[in-house]
Amino acid sequence: MITGPRGRWLTIAVWLLLGAAGLVAHAHIDDVTAAGQSSFLPADAESTRAVEALQTVSGGEEVPVVVVFERPDGLTKRDLRAIGRIGDGLDRLAPTGATPVLDPFSGAPRYRRDLAAVAGVANGVGPISRDGDAALLFLAIDAEDRGAVVDGVGRIRAYLRAHAQPGLRAFVTGPGGIAADLEATASEAAHTLLFATVGLVLLLLLLVYRAPVLALLPLIAVGAAYLVAVGIAYLLIEAGWIVVNAEGTMLLLVLVFGAGTDYSLLLVHRYREELAGGAAVDEALPLAVQESRPALAASAGTVIAAMLVLLAADLESTHWLGPILALGIGVMLAAAFTLLPALLAVLGDRAFWSPRLRDRQSRGSFRTHTVPKEPRDLWERVAGLVRRRSGAIVVGVLALLAVLCLGNLTNHDTLGFGQGVTKPTNSSEGNEALERHFPPGLSSPLTAVVEADAAPAVVRGMQRLGSVQLALPAPVPADPSQTLVALVLRDNPYGSDAAEAVKQIRSRLHALDPGGLLGGVPAENLDVEQTNSRDTKLIVPLVLLVVCLILIAVLRALVAPGYLIATVVLSFAATLGLATFAFTEVFETEGLAFNLELMAFIFLVALGVDYNIFLMTRAREEAAGRGTREGVLAALVHTGGVVTGAGLILAGTFATLTLLPLEELVQIGATVAFGVLLDTFLVRALLIPAITYRLGDRAWWPSRDAGPQ
Repeated sequence: MITGPRGRWLTIAVWLLLGAAGLVAHAHIDDVTAAGQSSFLPADAESTRAVEALQTVSGGEEVPVVVVFERPDGLTKRDLRAIGRIGDGLDRLAPTGATPVLDPFSGAPRYRRDLAAVAGVANGVGPISRDGDAALLFLAIDAEDRGAVVDGVGRIRAYLRAHAQPGLRAFVTGPGGIAADLEATASEAAHTLLFATVGLVLLLLLLVYRAPVLALLPLIAVGAAYLVAVGIAYLLIEAGWIVVNAEGTMLLLVLVFGAGTDYSLLLVHRYREELAGGAAVDEALPLAVQESRPALAASAGTVIAAMLVLLAADLESTHWLGPILALGIGVMLAAAFTLLPALLAVLGDRAFWSPRLRDRQSRGSFRTHTVPKEPRDLWERVAGLVRRRSGAIVVGVLALLAVLCLGNLTNHDTLGFGQGVTKPTNSSEGNEALERHFPPGLSSPLTAVVEADAAPAVVRGMQRLGSVQLALPAPVPADPSQTLVALVLRDNPYGSDAAEAVKQIRSRLHALDPGGLLGGVPAENLDVEQTNSRDTKLIVPLVLLVVCLILIAVLRALVAPGYLIATVVLSFAATLGLATFAFTEVFETEGLAFNLELMAFIFLVALGVDYNIFLMTRAREEAAGRGTREGVLAALVHTGGVVTGAGLILAGTFATLTLLPLEELVQIGATVAFGVLLDTFLVRALLIPAITYRLGDRAWWPSRDAGPQ
C-alpha cells in the first residue's frame, strides 16, 4: 500500500529516481525541440511543397539571411570595399553559400538593371540604398540539420564583430536572423518561466495553507511530475515519434504546475476534512485518496481527452501539442495518487504545522486536533446569497458575460513569423534599418517555382501587381526546365497586408502557371493562419462533444451537463471578447496570436469543466442526503475555499507567461489567466450554483436518485 510503512518510502524512492532522470533530460530538451514554422505546416500546404521543390533544386533546406550595413551619414568607398571583403569572407564560412533564390540580390551583373528600380549595385556588393546610407548582403544557411540556423547566424555575427568598421553598423536579419533570435529568446524565456512559476506557486501555497511544510509538499509532487513528463517527452522526440517546439514545452510547464497544484489542493482538502472529523492519520489519508479519486480522475480525464482531440489538427505544432500536454496531466495525476500521499504519510499531521500553532501545543507534540479547520463563513454567506437571489444572479451574470462577448466584434490583425518579440533583438533592429532605406519586402522575399517556359509571363504578370515591388527570375542550373522568380513585396512582408498580397499573388501565379508553387515566409504565415482556422472549426465541436460525454458519464444526467457546457462556452466567449478588445484597443499590439482562439478554448473549456466537476460531484454526493437545492449549497460551502484557491494558483501560473518577451505566449497566458478567474469567481461560485438551485432535482434528469435518502 502506498501510504503503508514500506510502501511510502518505496514510492518516494521510485519518484526520486524518475525525477533525477527527468532532470537530466530537462537540461537537453532545447536541443531536440523543433524551430521554424515550415516544419509544422501540413505536407499538402503550398508553401511546404515549395520548400520541397527548392530543396530539390538547391540540394538542401536553405534559409535566407540578410546582412544590413548602415552608416547614417552615408557609406564611404572604404565602407563599400570593406563590405565586399566581408561578403567574400562570409561566403567562405561553412554553413553559408549562394542559392538560386538569392542570386538576383547578390550583385550579379545580369540583374543590375532590374535591381536598379529599388537600389544600386557596386563592387560586388548587393543592393545599396538610393540615399547611400545602407547596403545589403544576402546569404543562405542550410537548415537541414538541427541547430544549423542558430549556429550559422552566430558564426556570421561573430565574423561581423571581428571585422567591424568604426561607425559602420551591421545587423543580421531576414528569416534566418529572425529565427535565430526567436530561438534564443525562447530559450531565455523558458528559464525565466520556470523560476517565476515555481516562485509564484510556492507563494500562493503559503498564502492558502499558512503552513510552510504543507506548502512545499504539493510543489515537490508537481515538480517531480513535471520532470518525469519532460523526460518522457525527450525520449519520444529523440525517437522521432513526435515533434514539439519551445512553445509546447513552456505550455507543458504552466499546465502541469497549475493543474497539478489544483489536484494536490483538492486531495489535501479532503485529508484535512477527515482529520478535522476525528479520523486517525493512518485512516484519514487512505480515505481521502479514495474519496478524491473519482473527481480527480474525471477532471484529469476531461483535460486529457480534450488535449488528445488536438491530434485531429493538420497544423503540426497543434497536432503534437495535444499528446505532450495529455502526457503531463497523466503523469501529474499519477503523482497526486502516489507521491503526494506518500509524502503526507511520512509527515503525518506534522505537515500542518505552522507558526500560529506553535503556541497552542507542547514542544514536539502534534495531535490531530491541532490541524486547522478551513474558514467557511465567507462561503456560507455566498450560499445564502444564492438561496435568496438565485434568479437575479443568473440574469446578472449572463448579462455581464454577454457584454464582454461584444469585444469579439473588434477588428484585429494577426501576428505572423517575424512579429511578436517584445524586446529589441539584432534582427528586429536590422529590419528597422532595412525599412529606413529599402522596400521592406527585401527582408523576406517570396519565391515562385515555375516552369522555365512560363517564367517570362509570370515575371510580367507579377510586375503588374500593385503589391509587388520587384520580380526577378533566377535560372536553376541543376534543372533547366524550372525557374525561380524572386518577388519583393512593396509593404511589410510579416503583417496582415502581406497575407492579402500573398493571396493575390497566388491567384495570379496559378492563372499564369497552374503548376507553379509560391513559398517564402509570407506564404508560410498565410498557410499557418489558414490551416489553424480549419483546425479550429474542426476541433472546437469535437472537444465540446467529448467533454459533454464525460460529464454525462460522471454526473449520470443530461440537464446538468448541458448547462455546464453552455456556461463554460459563454465564459470562454466573454474572455476572448475582453482579450481581443484589450490587446487591440488598449495595448495596441500588432495583432492577435494566430492560435489564441484555439489555445484559449482548449485550456478554458477543459480546465473550466474541471472546477464544475469538483463542484457538481460534491453536489451530487450531498444531494443524496439533503436534496439538490440544499446539496448544491452545501457543496459550495465545502468546496468554495479550495476551488477558489486552486483557481488563483492556476490563473497565476498562466499569468507568468506574461513575463516573457514573446507576444504570442503573453496573449495566451493573459487570456487564460483572466478566463480562469472569471470562471472561478463568477461562473463556478455564482452562476452554476444559482442555476442548479433553481432547477432542483430536474438538474439530474433523467436520473431519479439524487433526492434525500
